[in-house]
Amino acid sequence: MSEKTGSVDPDDSGNSLGEVLLALGGRLTRLQTEILAELDPPMTIRQYRILSRVNAGHTSLTALCKLAHRNPSTMSQSVEKLVTQGLLTRGVSDTSRRTMRLSLTRAGARALESGDRALGKFTSELTAGLPQELQDQILPALNQLYVDVQGNLDAR
Repeated sequence: MSEKTGSVDPDDSGNSLGEVLLALGGRLTRLQTEILAELDPPMTIRQYRILSRVNAGHTSLTALCKLAHRNPSTMSQSVEKLVTQGLLTRGVSDTSRRTMRLSLTRAGARALESGDRALGKFTSELTAGLPQELQDQILPALNQLYVDVQGNLDAR
């Protein structure tokens, strides 16, 4: 890892796996951010994830907070921006009048579809140059790492 730039030096064989993963995570986040910002309407990663999760059935603020490991005020601000943009609506839950139920608007569904297409294209391009055998070797280790990291978040 370069001390000047904080990035992985491809000529430095002394990079640890952790350093490479951190650098890769940062690079992938930056690229996702740029891709989503170029859409119409532009979105942040957080906004895209909220739309995805609401679409998947996580329609309460509490559920979104738990999934994102965010406090209610932070999540409420993000949801409010999506409501103001016309991408989400708020309603009353069928099971409890005190629980807010979020749903996608037509514009929200279109924005989510646009984000899905753009990120799907990006992920296809990301792995296009890797032989299938290498992908098959890497995937289980990365899945395990993801589960381990998620477990550390859940333990907080």
